[in-house]
Amino acid sequence: MFRRLADGDMTADEFAAVEERLLADSGFRERYVRAMGIEAGLHEALRFPGTFQLPKPRRLSSVRVFVFGSVCSMLLLGLAVWAYWAFVPGRSGVIYHASASPGAKPVAIVTRAEAASDDVRPGMRIKPGVLLVGEGQLQLEFMNGAQINLEGPAELHILSVEAAKLISGKAAVRIPPGARGFILNTPDAAVVDLGTEFAVSVEKNGESEIHVVDGEVDVSLLGSDGNTLTNQRVTQTGAYRLSGWPLSFKRIDSPSVPLPGIQAQDSSPLRVRDSYVQSVLASQPDIYWRFEQLVDGQVPNEVGERWAGKIHTVAEDSSAIIIRDGVAWFTPSDHPHRLEADEPIQGFNRDSFTIELWVSPDSFHWATLAAVVPIEAPHLHLSLFELPYKCGLVYTPGSFRFLHRHPPGKHGGTNVFTNGDCTPGQWHHLVAVKTPAGIKLYLNGELIRDIVAAAASDDSLYRLYVGQLHIEGTDRQLSGAIDEYAVYLRELSSEEIRGHYRAMILEQNTAQ
Repeated sequence: MFRRLADGDMTADEFAAVEERLLADSGFRERYVRAMGIEAGLHEALRFPGTFQLPKPRRLSSVRVFVFGSVCSMLLLGLAVWAYWAFVPGRSGVIYHASASPGAKPVAIVTRAEAASDDVRPGMRIKPGVLLVGEGQLQLEFMNGAQINLEGPAELHILSVEAAKLISGKAAVRIPPGARGFILNTPDAAVVDLGTEFAVSVEKNGESEIHVVDGEVDVSLLGSDGNTLTNQRVTQTGAYRLSGWPLSFKRIDSPSVPLPGIQAQDSSPLRVRDSYVQSVLASQPDIYWRFEQLVDGQVPNEVGERWAGKIHTVAEDSSAIIIRDGVAWFTPSDHPHRLEADEPIQGFNRDSFTIELWVSPDSFHWATLAAVVPIEAPHLHLSLFELPYKCGLVYTPGSFRFLHRHPPGKHGGTNVFTNGDCTPGQWHHLVAVKTPAGIKLYLNGELIRDIVAAAASDDSLYRLYVGQLHIEGTDRQLSGAIDEYAVYLRELSSEEIRGHYRAMILEQNTAQ
């Protein structure tokens, strides 16, 4: 039976029966592991025809060997999945098996999926493990900002937040400046990013090609001990074909097969229905920016003549903030820009306040969604609503953050975070509440954290703005979209917040 499986003579129905027995019979699993271990060794040795001198043992390149070095449960399931995908042609969809290592945490998130399954879909958190893509493309964003777009059929091993291994298939990789040093391994090489976008293909025989789209990478051919034998700096002007045995690093004019690229995030506007708008208006906000239009170049306040939204950009970069399709779109630039209430608010922190908004970030990056600063000291902050990224705080990557500090300053204060729930390219409903008794943070209608800690009040003038950390400079600029921005000079209740979110979701589901 194992021989027929390895030779590809087993049908899908027969394999299903084998897989069922693997899951139910521990003795059968042990025999299977031994048999497939022998097959792995023979496969590796016989990759090199024309010589009777077998090469020195090298790191094996299939999922079989990856799982041998991992947890036993992952070994068994990974081997079964590998065999099915390797020998049953035309398989579509996506299969994912996470490592069973205790304490393993998510290191990436699915952001796009042409061939999603019940188990793998946009928004899903990915721990170290094995991903197999049949047909179509599957795009991941790692928690450090690195992006990988797999084109099936492909097999990818997720190793950590900073490394993955492409066993077979094609992949595009884009690395933002903050994630430089990300490593993509292939069976015979390691590609170390230096800040770039590149694409890689790995053939069934383990040989691979690499093409740098922008920037440069260091490519290392690896020896049997996993260390570099030789390396090459590859720029966007070159493509190379890599072979680990016999050692080969050959420049080519262009890749021999079309390679994928990184797909842009979904930029669909938020579909806002009347019931949501009416539920917000019923809560009597003091500021409500809907971004449906500009009046005299400003975003009107739907509930009053004061506190319209003023767009601050420079002439050289006027597209950094665009109001389009009822949404405010933000793009990072080399110049300061922000959306700001056109006049300060007296007594904003007199008692309680609530900030409510919908946001769709383009990627994981350190971005200020909303800020509250004293009028006389705009370099200090009373409150910050942010998407943190690689900051010096302890939190779950991919979380949203609400910070409140009094008196306003540059350091300290009280933080609340969500639980790593941000999905780039998707809309999130966020609500931050400050009361004299503490602060609260809601995500998608649910209370995430309620911190009871005295939060002092005052009657000072405060300025509100959106899109970057400071009035000047370019720190923590948002890349993404914001809609339905509302401010209440009181505490919004849990029932009201839940009602707002449900009004939006019920309308969305009805529309679909």
